[in-house]
Amino acid sequence: MKPSINNDIFRLKKVIRDIKQYNKEWRYSDAFEKYVANLNICSGSLGLPNFEFENFHFSNTGKTINDIGYDSLLTHISILEDMLPHIIDDKVQGVRNNKEVKVQQNGKKVFIVHGRDKTSLLEIEGILSRVGLEPVVLNRNVNSGLTLMEKFEKYSDVKYAVVLLTPDDIGALYEDAPLESLGYKFRARQNVIFELGFFYGKLGRSNVCCILKSTVEKPSDIDGIAYLSYQNSVEEIEYAVLRELKDAKMEFQLL
Repeated sequence: MKPSINNDIFRLKKVIRDIKQYNKEWRYSDAFEKYVANLNICSGSLGLPNFEFENFHFSNTGKTINDIGYDSLLTHISILEDMLPHIIDDKVQGVRNNKEVKVQQNGKKVFIVHGRDKTSLLEIEGILSRVGLEPVVLNRNVNSGLTLMEKFEKYSDVKYAVVLLTPDDIGALYEDAPLESLGYKFRARQNVIFELGFFYGKLGRSNVCCILKSTVEKPSDIDGIAYLSYQNSVEEIEYAVLRELKDAKMEFQLL
């Protein structure tokens, strides 16, 4: 259950206990009206019925609650206590159902990590969309006042990720980079490498598909890790991508 629901249940039980343990000689109406007000706040938050004192529940002076009023309050409390377990079960089931719906929704989402190659991005989006999966591209979602890292963490709640390693940068080791630019190689963007490592850690390697354009240098850290390679178009390896998704238990429909 959500923390707020637990708090409401705790507060309701506390008010009920305070009412039952009231042991002063006189049941002063001011005190009991405060109890009932708190009782109704807690009951209302849980969808349970409220209680109100009637005129005949007060003594002639109106300063105390008579036996009829007190017995009516205890009867109402008894009803609340009978209803509370069902409310708790319903809330738990509701939370469980919400979680299941969220899992089902997230089970269709595939985060796409990409660099500057927009063509490859559109191609992998098309492959995923055609089989009923939901591509998640970070810069197409609203910022909502979040920092870039907060936004990334928010939208990375997915079951699977596809990482596009395309030749967007040029680089080399410092000692291998002469002034005449010999030794430079095409590399993926640094953010792509970072996000690749993030998803390997978050989802596990079996839930990450690493797609490599043939002209880009493969990061040394992923030596020995399976990846898919293409020459000109991601659609060249469409079948291989879908096979990886199938092996990861992603649910989709081939058209």
